[in-house]
Amino acid sequence: MFRFLAFVFAFVALGSAVQAAPVKTAHLTTELIAETTVTPGGQTWLAIRHTPLKGWHTYWQNPGDTGLAPKVTWTLPTGVTVSELVFPTPEVQPYMGLTNFGYSGETALLAKLTNGSVLKDGVLPIRAQVDFLVCEKVCVPETVNLTLDLKVTPKPEPVSDFSVARAALPQKVQAQATYAVSGDTLTLGLLSPSEASAANDFAHPGGAYLFPLSGGVIDPSAKQAIELGPQGFTVSLKTKATPEAPFEAVIRFASGRSYQISATEGTPPATARGLGAPPQARPAINLMGVVAAMSLAFVGGLILNLMPCVFPVLSMKLLALARAGHEGAAGRRESLFYGLGVLLTFAALGGLLSWLGSALGWGFQLQSPWVTAGLSLLLLAVALNMSGLFEVGSGLQSLAGGRLSVANPDVTALLTGVLAVVVAAPCTAPFMATAIGVALAQGGVVSFAIFLALGLGFALPVVALTFLITYVPAVASRMPRPGPWMDRLRHILAIPMYAAALWMGWVFAQQVSGLGLFALGLACALLTVGLWWPKGPRILRPVFIVMALAVAATAALQKPDAPVRVAVDHEAFSTARIAELRAQNTPVLVNLTAAWCVTCKVNERLVFETQAFREAVKSSGTVYMVGDWTNQDAAISQYLSQNGRSGVPLYVYYGRNSADPVVLGQLLSTKEVVAVLKK
Repeated sequence: MFRFLAFVFAFVALGSAVQAAPVKTAHLTTELIAETTVTPGGQTWLAIRHTPLKGWHTYWQNPGDTGLAPKVTWTLPTGVTVSELVFPTPEVQPYMGLTNFGYSGETALLAKLTNGSVLKDGVLPIRAQVDFLVCEKVCVPETVNLTLDLKVTPKPEPVSDFSVARAALPQKVQAQATYAVSGDTLTLGLLSPSEASAANDFAHPGGAYLFPLSGGVIDPSAKQAIELGPQGFTVSLKTKATPEAPFEAVIRFASGRSYQISATEGTPPATARGLGAPPQARPAINLMGVVAAMSLAFVGGLILNLMPCVFPVLSMKLLALARAGHEGAAGRRESLFYGLGVLLTFAALGGLLSWLGSALGWGFQLQSPWVTAGLSLLLLAVALNMSGLFEVGSGLQSLAGGRLSVANPDVTALLTGVLAVVVAAPCTAPFMATAIGVALAQGGVVSFAIFLALGLGFALPVVALTFLITYVPAVASRMPRPGPWMDRLRHILAIPMYAAALWMGWVFAQQVSGLGLFALGLACALLTVGLWWPKGPRILRPVFIVMALAVAATAALQKPDAPVRVAVDHEAFSTARIAELRAQNTPVLVNLTAAWCVTCKVNERLVFETQAFREAVKSSGTVYMVGDWTNQDAAISQYLSQNGRSGVPLYVYYGRNSADPVVLGQLLSTKEVVAVLKK
């Protein structure tokens, strides 16, 4: 028993040797802690951790318009030194027209201790007097005396977890930064660094805020104007005094990450400006915002059933609906499997986009010639099947290992749902930009919920109609009984499926060379022969099909000869060129499009290829700029993301006199666009 009490006493004594009890005052609680014990000649980090009462706050090293930064007076053993305090990124604290910088919650001010004492074993007494100014509606000066008996050990032993404290510090980043002062305005130009996460933040500066390290130089209450550029951005600040070089600051982005930068005096880079003010970052979404986005997604899913992208695929479901009236249980089961295929595919697309962020963009699956070539063959095979040239059950039995549509109708229904989503997803752009943008910006559970609502809306009409037909006798009795008419209907519905295959082949033609298009045509011919093969050795059928797949793969490898042709005179999309034209006071209209975007093609046909648009462009001196996103393009993907979009179409107008960019709607009229250009 005595030995046990001695062990407990020794354990408590060891703890007290590295960390003293917190000190409480009337308005905050403070303690001095170490990250590890210290070795002879070694180093460790100390933290002054303090938490003001709710509603009260302390100040950053630059307190802003009013306030005082914390001041520490150290009392240290001989040979022991402590570095300057390292402050976490502060909060903006507006009050009565003033703007202060400080902290309202638990905060850790860090300092590095170096043990230069002669002590090889034992305890270093560390003492710190900390003077705080703690404010609510009134300000109260507080002084706390902190103690820490820091143990010296042969090897460092962990004492406290500093991971949260370090995460709150601004990161050091190698970003080229230059500033110039003109009158009472300081313009700071920042070029994107090479680090991936920092580069993404610098490309999306909407909502960013800059905290100067030194007080009295910048007016904290003045607006900070941000302008986007092709390779970075600029911040314009109102000065109170001439800064000393280098100008040092912490910049916090909407992502929550922050970086410490050091700017030299000089002309800010031209590539850090010229694209106007960036869109403001989306605020954190609340429950009502999630519900609103889900509602938009659900309605968008319902409307998506009427879009031309998806109609050919849904035509296959008309036959299932006709049969469902007389095969109730089977029809309901197939409709549920169709809905499951829709939900799984939307969830997979949403998850992939949330994971990869703006590197892809909505509709990315049709940017791959491998996908468009495969879909061309698949849609052709479905059309041939609906035309009666072959039966999936017998024609693919040797390849699929069974009767896919006869013995496995549930699998066929599920795959139909997958196919419908893959083909139809790009058609969501006109009415889903807001909901999809929120989903991709928020990520996680919010993203999953929004994409799930989109899938539910898309699948509901087919599932609901099937259950209505099978459960309501009056509806079922009006359904025509199966007979020869179903074959005729199937042949008629094959026509839009052939059209869908041709459309997908046309998209593929924009992504490859002429040789690639010829190879895809040959693959389609081989597939047709293989599926239709009436007689002869059965081994020839799979041989033809395998040959078709091999030739299609070869076709997908062919690179395009030239960009997609646009009927109207234009310049190729370039953010550097936009900045150059704006510097010349030339208006610019940007059109981001893709061959697979039906909305884009409708707008081009009804608006951009009209004589009225051509005349408006010429008379206004506007440069019409087109970016083709048929194939993946990192510059276009980033520009879309910077403008708060996840896919095309995107139309942005830059007016004269450095006017802020205007993002036009996704469904355009000639009158609307001409009015914008003339204004």
